Amino acid sequence: MAASRKTINWFEWARALGALAIVCLHAVVSTTNVPEIASANQALLYAENLAAIPFARWAVPVFFMVTGALLLDPAREMTLERVGRYLWRISFVLLTVGFVFCLMESASNDPTLLSAVPAAGADLAAHVAGLVGTSFLNLLSGDSWDHLWYLYALLGLYLMTPFLSAFVRRASRREELVACVTLYLVLCVAPTINAVFDTKILSFLTVGSPVVYFLCGHYAWAYLELDRRIVLAAACSLAALAAIYVADPTLGGPLALPEYGFALPLALAVFLALRRWLDVPLDDHPAAALLARDSFGIYLFHPLFAHVALRVPALAQLPLAALQLVIVVSGVVGSILVTRLLRLIPAFRNKL
Repeated sequence: MAASRKTINWFEWARALGALAIVCLHAVVSTTNVPEIASANQALLYAENLAAIPFARWAVPVFFMVTGALLLDPAREMTLERVGRYLWRISFVLLTVGFVFCLMESASNDPTLLSAVPAAGADLAAHVAGLVGTSFLNLLSGDSWDHLWYLYALLGLYLMTPFLSAFVRRASRREELVACVTLYLVLCVAPTINAVFDTKILSFLTVGSPVVYFLCGHYAWAYLELDRRIVLAAACSLAALAAIYVADPTLGGPLALPEYGFALPLALAVFLALRRWLDVPLDDHPAAALLARDSFGIYLFHPLFAHVALRVPALAQLPLAALQLVIVVSGVVGSILVTRLLRLIPAFRNKL
């Protein structure tokens, strides 16, 4: 997310709490995805995944909403030069950090790599070149670590920003609301109907949800306050998700993702609750200030530490709560350290 020159306190709280929520969420998800751990801790992981819906699933949608509130503000002139800087920032991160992630994934999926390393000359060079080529193609196609989808989504949103900004400048409140509702129905509700009822309504529109949060973020920022209707909508979404999860966790869990219709009411309520109750400076909260300052780096690097923890036998055999605590603490602290170290390199200084 791009930072505003004038600090908006509750946006900083959204960054801090959102970064922590995402690390905690991925600690639950990453342990759930290990069959041995999942089979030994079924009841606890069932409860944790259910609890993650209200306590963590709001984070990425709120990140998009904060970005939309900032970039679509009519007071901010979104010139092509400024948009270009945003695009270059994300492109640079993908071409460097993202490419390293792709290399790591390609290497881990290559069963012949270890046998090829002792080889010399052209054979090894060809093998490495093939690995690099595959990784680059994966980067271009977005076939990499799951969490990098957020960066690809930001690229798309930045490309649309000049057009959406022009629309917001000219649209009335009613016109912007109609646009938000229409996008929500087409890009979030229709995929939800498809998932629940196994239909194919507008099934070609499967990756458009970020623009919903992006535009709704500006609309909420400009026109809304937390009220009973929004709280009720969020409560109904949570109740529906909980009921579906209890009936079928394999369906209820995925339906909490941003691309489905249940996430927006919750994200909207959290967004406006932060505005009401946490519009205070972070000066007296150094931990929150640290999380906010390095939130992008935390999001980017924290999965590395979960992967390491789950591959160290002494850690993987810890009781589930202890293992997840290790993943959260190492993910936050390790990501901050990596982010700060990379910022010592001039090219990364204003990118992370």
